[in-house]
Amino acid sequence: WVVFGLFSLFFLFMVTMLTVKRLIPAINGDVALQLDDEGISDYIRDVSIKWKDIKEISLVQGRSASMMQIDLKFESDYGSTVAISLRWVKGKDDEIYETTLAYFEQAPRSITE
Repeated sequence: WVVFGLFSLFFLFMVTMLTVKRLIPAINGDVALQLDDEGISDYIRDVSIKWKDIKEISLVQGRSASMMQIDLKFESDYGSTVAISLRWVKGKDDEIYETTLAYFEQAPRSITE
C-alpha cells in the first residue's frame, strides 16, 4: 500500500502541475509564445532566446503536436538545442513556424551575425 500510495501522490502532483502550468493559462487565453524584435519567448517553460543566439530553427512534426527545434550557437542553461512545443500555441503549426522564420530572417544583421 505504501508503494501504491507514493505512486498515487506522484500522479496527482503531476496532474496538478500540468493543470496549473498549461491548462489554466490555455483556458484563460494567456500568451504562450511571443515573437518580437529581440527574440522568442516561451512563457510555458519560461525560456527566452535572443535572435542573435540562434543558429537554426526547424519544425519537428509529432503525432499529436509539432515542436520547433531551435539550435543555439553555444551551450546555454537550456542546452544547445531548445524544443518548443506548439501544442498550447493557437494557430496552425506550419504557419507559426513560417512566422517564426520570418522574424528570424528579418532580425537586423548586426544582431544575428
